[in-house]
Amino acid sequence: MTDHSDPDPGDVIAIVTGANSGVGRSATELLAAAGAHVVMVCRDAARGAAARDTIRAATGSTAVGLELADVSRFEDVRALATRLLDRFERVDVLVNNAGVWQSRLERTPAGYELTMATNHLGPFLLSTLLVPRLAAGRGRIVNVSSQAHRSGDLRRAPLKAILRGDAWKGGLKAYSDSKLANVLFTFELARRYGTDGITANALHPGVLATRIWNKGTSPISVLMRLFKPMMKSPSVGGHAVFRLATDPDLAEITGRYFNVQTETRAQPLAYDEDLARELWETSERLTAV
Repeated sequence: MTDHSDPDPGDVIAIVTGANSGVGRSATELLAAAGAHVVMVCRDAARGAAARDTIRAATGSTAVGLELADVSRFEDVRALATRLLDRFERVDVLVNNAGVWQSRLERTPAGYELTMATNHLGPFLLSTLLVPRLAAGRGRIVNVSSQAHRSGDLRRAPLKAILRGDAWKGGLKAYSDSKLANVLFTFELARRYGTDGITANALHPGVLATRIWNKGTSPISVLMRLFKPMMKSPSVGGHAVFRLATDPDLAEITGRYFNVQTETRAQPLAYDEDLARELWETSERLTAV
């Protein structure tokens, strides 16, 4: 199912993954209200269409389209990228927001640990495939990470073993590792493509009441669900994403990490350029970029 709405050439063209709920939905609504042409990338057709229709009604914008893809599946990501490359001459904003939290080890059909495939390998593949259009649009890449990256450790085992789940140490470690991968990837994007006019920044959107906590029976999953009523609205994260995607004062800012609206230092391992290069090259091989 693909919904095309041709943008005005003067509009910002933005792609948001995981756009039917939480931070992605909030960011989509803010971008649409500001006049951007937004492509929502969602896994579920019914939820995606319902969110699209609600956002159109709330913003009065018809320039909100829907593309279906499961970012953990490389064939879906490649097909999505092909459609976007064929359709747009430039991309101004790419928000890599889709993410999962898994309390149990689960692998994709291709053999990769689901958390790492969804949170890192899929966004890596989509971003690199869209580089030509992002360069044409002097695009901004916003990668939604988490303060959980501070507990990540991609030196604890060979990267390939972590990405395949062979070094599984529980859902929290997998999530933290994937969020560290987001930051490493962001900083390496900035190093590799800064001269092409592409900017890349990562952010922690806040501890928010989103669907990511709905799955799982582990103690941490149950605890987070109990605390959801006290968490902040996903709109907090949506506004943080919107700012990084659109604020003119941030047009040249790249390779940074933000805690919601505040730029801050990531954990030390995020600045390991050798690790970032190794992660990039390993991800290239695994996704066959």
